Amino acid sequence: MHFVPFPARYERPMPPDLDMSRANTEQIDYDQWTVASAFDPDRPLTRIALNDGAETYLYMSSKSGRMVLATTRSERALNYVGSIPHWLYVTELRRHKRAWTELMWWLSLLATIGAALGVFVGVSRLRTGPVGSGLRRWHHISGLVISPIVLGWIFSGFLSMDDGWLVPGNDSLFRTLHTLDFNPLASHPALRTATIVGLCICGFAFSLSGAGLAWRLLCNRGRPQ
Repeated sequence: MHFVPFPARYERPMPPDLDMSRANTEQIDYDQWTVASAFDPDRPLTRIALNDGAETYLYMSSKSGRMVLATTRSERALNYVGSIPHWLYVTELRRHKRAWTELMWWLSLLATIGAALGVFVGVSRLRTGPVGSGLRRWHHISGLVISPIVLGWIFSGFLSMDDGWLVPGNDSLFRTLHTLDFNPLASHPALRTATIVGLCICGFAFSLSGAGLAWRLLCNRGRPQ
């Protein structure tokens, strides 16, 4: 999502040097990449498959005759494992903007509350008893160490959907928490990218340790006492 964001609408004339000799053309109302309301003034769209090495798709507005989107095979593939599952960009759901917005608002709110409860339980567990040993202890301690970052990131996801309903004037807070748009990271793109990738790796490792603990628990339950 950081390196290959979801394709966004941009309008420009058709490039004159395009090889259209193998192109296929069809008219569509919407597809996975043009379901957003930003394309409503352009519908129906003309989708042109160039059938080139990059498997490029071009989208032309039926109103202006200008190209409003271009995607490639690699861009589409990476978004299928990135933005689409992350934001639930299921085409038939996303075309109903209000239903999709409300669903994402509630899910992100519940995720924020769940993360906050997890931090509370984790801190309480430290004060009232041992946290286990081995993988269980590593999972618990590391989770508490990175919990402010994880909670901030999940809360920022909620802010992106809140649109001022519960948290007025949240745009600057969202940019700070979700995109790490603050100095010195904002003025050093390479450092900002490395930080985001590092945080993702930490979150992935934490999730793997949790999955390992859950698998161990299931296996132990299946053994005779």
